[in-house]
Amino acid sequence: MAVSRKSLSAAQCVALTLQVESVCPLCAEPLFYKKGGKTYNKYEIAHIYPLNPTPLEKDLLKNEGRLSEDVNDERNLIPLCPCCHEKFDKPRTCKEYRQLVELKRYCSQRSEQADLWKRYHLEEQLSDIIMALYSEDAAEVQSLSYLIQEIDEKTNSTISCLTVRKIKNNVTDYYTFVRDRFATLDMSNDNLSQMISFQVKAYYLKQSQLGIEQQAIFENIVKWISIKTKSRTVEAAEILASFFVQNCEIF
Repeated sequence: MAVSRKSLSAAQCVALTLQVESVCPLCAEPLFYKKGGKTYNKYEIAHIYPLNPTPLEKDLLKNEGRLSEDVNDERNLIPLCPCCHEKFDKPRTCKEYRQLVELKRYCSQRSEQADLWKRYHLEEQLSDIIMALYSEDAAEVQSLSYLIQEIDEKTNSTISCLTVRKIKNNVTDYYTFVRDRFATLDMSNDNLSQMISFQVKAYYLKQSQLGIEQQAIFENIVKWISIKTKSRTVEAAEILASFFVQNCEIF
């Protein structure tokens, strides 16, 4: 018996397109276009696992993991531009199916972070350290290359060598500067640095509990710090995240 396609509400369509940041996740083509002062859809909602698989498709995907047993569940749906949707469906391949499953998992994890950003507090005084990183004093920091060996012991193969190098460079150049700024905050706010450390640790533990790999954890924490502190650049948030890696709140 054929499964009927369930109609989606406007809110569900908006949520799904926001999850892929309003571009086709396969070709990066915008999912909307403007004409005559109005915005129009240029996407179709694709079923990752087929709505009504043919016998050939059932056999092809019999050993593949599924994001939901309900083919109409939002976890099995993703917006694609019409061209990519047609290519994905005809003919269906295991390689492309796995690719879209991983893309959907990544997009779902990313959208879940927005909820965590609201739930996990970060003391607003951390913005003072972010601002201090833009000062001339921060450019005159001392190198602490002896610290970076410990970072190799904390990171694993799920984080890229480029990100590890960035963390090492940040720790080498800015660890003392950030540590001293935390000490300054503690002079007027008892145990503030310890409170912030606990908050970062709690956020990291939640990421780890969700089974997220180190690369994504670092990126998520950078984004969280950036949003909470209203950092002008991502680099400042990366420096703080690197400090917390060295300080053992992360990894």
